[in-house]
Amino acid sequence: MPPSVRFIVAVAFLIERDGRLLMIRRSADRDHAPGEWECGSGRLEAGEEPEAAVVREAREETGLEVEVIAPVGAFHYYRGPEREEAVCIAYHCRAIGGEVRLSNEHDAAEWVPLDCVDRIPVSQPLRDCLTRFVRP
Repeated sequence: MPPSVRFIVAVAFLIERDGRLLMIRRSADRDHAPGEWECGSGRLEAGEEPEAAVVREAREETGLEVEVIAPVGAFHYYRGPEREEAVCIAYHCRAIGGEVRLSNEHDAAEWVPLDCVDRIPVSQPLRDCLTRFVRP
């Protein structure tokens, strides 16, 4: 019998407010994708449901309270210098409270109009999710 596959399970949050999408830039000292723009993401904790992880991670990384609207898609990637195998589920979220207050994982934030999202330089897996998000 082949060994079981071990991988990271993560969630990404595409936070929308007033026709804009929040994009955040990873700090230069991060082990994975330093300096890259993203929507925000994080790992599931043991026993945690994906939607609960989305709400928690969005609050921790952006300071915003969000409601989860729906899954947008999922993608496979390799994380960091160790190339850890990971699967990420991306969710459309709506900001319902709070002000943007970044954690130390990110150093910049920008609310991007939805019709400009395709101009943001992001990884191909995230690009695919963003395309599904703005053009369902």
